[in-house]
Amino acid sequence: MPSRHQIGPYSLEPVTTQLSRKSRRPLNTRRQEPLEFQEQCHDGNGIFTPTVSIAVIGAGYWGEKVIREILILSRKTRMVSLRSIVDNSPAALERCRKKVGPLDYRTDYQSLLSDPDLSAVHVCTPNSTHFEIASAFIKAGKSVLVEKPLALSSREAYELVELARAYRVVLSTGHFHRFNNGLRALKSTLEPTILGEPHYLGLEWTGISPPQDQGNVITDLAPHTFDITNCLTGLWPDKISCFAKGYRNRESEEVAFITCEYESGLCAEIEVSLLDFRQRRNLRIVAEKGNANLDFLDQRVVLQHQHGVVNMPIIPSNILREEIEHFANCISRSRLSQIFSNDNDGLLGAHVVTCLEAARESLSEEQSVRVKFPSMNGESVAMN
Repeated sequence: MPSRHQIGPYSLEPVTTQLSRKSRRPLNTRRQEPLEFQEQCHDGNGIFTPTVSIAVIGAGYWGEKVIREILILSRKTRMVSLRSIVDNSPAALERCRKKVGPLDYRTDYQSLLSDPDLSAVHVCTPNSTHFEIASAFIKAGKSVLVEKPLALSSREAYELVELARAYRVVLSTGHFHRFNNGLRALKSTLEPTILGEPHYLGLEWTGISPPQDQGNVITDLAPHTFDITNCLTGLWPDKISCFAKGYRNRESEEVAFITCEYESGLCAEIEVSLLDFRQRRNLRIVAEKGNANLDFLDQRVVLQHQHGVVNMPIIPSNILREEIEHFANCISRSRLSQIFSNDNDGLLGAHVVTCLEAARESLSEEQSVRVKFPSMNGESVAMN
């Protein structure tokens, strides 16, 4: 008979993250030391390593969120410190200063390239600047976390991967839903005893945004959906077809419908929209033994299978904070020449850019196109 924590084969113990369990530390209530002071911090495995000093490049809407999480981690764990905040807009820096107080603010990142106290940068700038900034810091020997998309072309994306390998630094992409406890829980349901093999997926990633002069819905929203599908299944699409259209701005796509076909027979239907007043971040799975729905905003999973309807008990994760913490852990292990697994590695980000290009190619040619990934497994990934 199932225990009180089970319905059928599924355990109802709340889902927590492996990283957070390993990384729990007492709250540090001491006054924070100056940013220039490099403390030693515990990496969760009995080893003390220097604090990872991070600069945030871009102090806009998302950059402010990143800054806040780095400061919280700095106070709680001493794992990271905030070295500098960079934005070419003095007004943006002033807004940030009013919110987070006196820190190191700069309008240019060039001086940071030779800063011996800087370990890494988190790039939160416009998409068109990602490659230039990331490549400069990689060549300077700094680890880099780039918000999605990693670059605007697969050529540039895979070049960043090659550079990171050559300079032996950590390269991560901001696909932070890999740290979403709802997605982790949903992935666990694809076991043969629960839902089994998925037949098809449906993803809705919609909301309302002002008309854009730059960017488009494929570049801005579709990266999440391609990455989430890979995180869930471990697969990349074999073929992609895309239909997209702009309504308020005919020069920029505001809604897109993308179909991904996989060699395994799996199919994923994706809707991304900047026009929908309903903000939806949903994933639906139809599998051989039942269905599942995930609301990414609430990190809530509902199963429908032979044992009835189950609302999975999930402890929501702070996905941005976990992403930054994971990035710092990777850097610390890299410093010690330890083997580590980068859950949002730059190579994943480069594959996502390849999917974006395939979607745009399909849109242009008005037909399904085959997705062309470069060779992997330690071989050169540079595109010709």
